[in-house]
Amino acid sequence: MQSYPQYSSKQKWIHWSSALLIVIVTLLLLAKVTMSNILGGMPIVYLLHKSLGVVVLLLMIWRIIVIRDQGVPDVLPKEQKLQRILSKSTQGFIYLLLFIVPLSGYLMSGRDLNVFGLISIPAIDMSNNLHQMFHSMHLITAYALAILVIIHILGALYHYFWLKDKVLQSMLSSND
Repeated sequence: MQSYPQYSSKQKWIHWSSALLIVIVTLLLLAKVTMSNILGGMPIVYLLHKSLGVVVLLLMIWRIIVIRDQGVPDVLPKEQKLQRILSKSTQGFIYLLLFIVPLSGYLMSGRDLNVFGLISIPAIDMSNNLHQMFHSMHLITAYALAILVIIHILGALYHYFWLKDKVLQSMLSSND
């Protein structure tokens, strides 16, 4: 029997699905020329980037609902105040950015958002200056998100390899 707190199966699914989607969304644009050749054109690359961004946003909404309903396990000891502050603030900023990045991406475009060719979300009419502001916001927050995700991963690895505690296992192990 496990002697450490566990995230629920639903929380783990949302976490790892979000992580995978964020990697895919990022790689689509980092390797857009190659991906364009593989996928059949730049419009497909951008369609997938935007559509998967919408899925990330929907997963974030679901994540907040699940956290509200289930709470989160207390995986760090209460006496580790600095670690708790760093962990909670990093996660909090990641959550915030997982809202801002997709929303600013939608707002920067000035075009209807076509989601997987199935749904069209109408564009919001605004000045060119506002579109530029949202474009800058999208880039800056995407880079900030990447940095925080790296810090999050390094923190998990620090717990696993250096502290040898069960923090990483709380998001990996099965709930038995």
